[in-house]
Amino acid sequence: MKKAVIEMGTNSTRLLIADLDGDNFEEIEKKLITTRLGAGVDTNKLLSDKAIKRGLDGLKKLKESVQKENVKEVKLIGTSALRDVGNSDTFKKMIKDEIGYNLEVISGEKEADLIFKGVTLDFNFNNYIIIDIGGGSTEFIWQNFKDDEINMKSIDIGAVRITDRFINDVNIPLSRSKVEKISTHIRKTLKENIEISSDINNLIGVGGTITTLASIMLKLESYNSKAIHNYILKYSDINKIMNILRKLDLKMKKKIKGLDPDRADIIVPGTIILIETMKYLRKLKLRVSDYDILHGMLID
Repeated sequence: MKKAVIEMGTNSTRLLIADLDGDNFEEIEKKLITTRLGAGVDTNKLLSDKAIKRGLDGLKKLKESVQKENVKEVKLIGTSALRDVGNSDTFKKMIKDEIGYNLEVISGEKEADLIFKGVTLDFNFNNYIIIDIGGGSTEFIWQNFKDDEINMKSIDIGAVRITDRFINDVNIPLSRSKVEKISTHIRKTLKENIEISSDINNLIGVGGTITTLASIMLKLESYNSKAIHNYILKYSDINKIMNILRKLDLKMKKKIKGLDPDRADIIVPGTIILIETMKYLRKLKLRVSDYDILHGMLID
């Protein structure tokens, strides 16, 4: 049975169409459109008119793919940016009126649950932590040997949110002092919000920041799910990439092989979030998963 799932995140709106048979599925089509719904949300707590237009236009394009594949069942969710704004109901109504889809804005805990369901379709560790760095928030899901319970936490640090909060001009290189200011904020936020057992020894990463870093390491001309899935990222490599990228202006970043130009303005803040998270987790190597919240939505 064909199903389509769409996630409207802070930075992008993503579609996955698959043929589903129980927990087994075959991917038919995967698409991403940068809609940047979360632009300015951290300050204004409202979706701007421009963001709403980008969101609606992006959904209309994705609906064309859904109709082309003759998919009848479509699930649409909204995450961090839409949790934070006061006009999400207005946006929901516009989507229903103009596109015919029902938008469900989910909690951070539900988002973490869907990420867990997606990642564990392919990875099965007993002693792990999953991190998903999004545009508006970062989700943590973990389990250790001493506790059968799955722990989940969503924290309001994301690549778009940190960019909006700390960077006045995305076109220019980022100074070392600005990097340290962002790093200090992230370290403080992690310590205040999350406590993870030192027994954890497997780190799994999902989300655009992490898959982009793998793509940069692999020097990919275009996104390659098979190459990225299960790729191992080391702390030293990520730190090296960040220190190269922060010294470049936006035009130069957009020329980096493996980096989607639409993500170039937020890649450094996203990478700093990952660096500080890995430092918090004893610099464990990170295994990249291309299975994520979309796959979790499919089987939920």
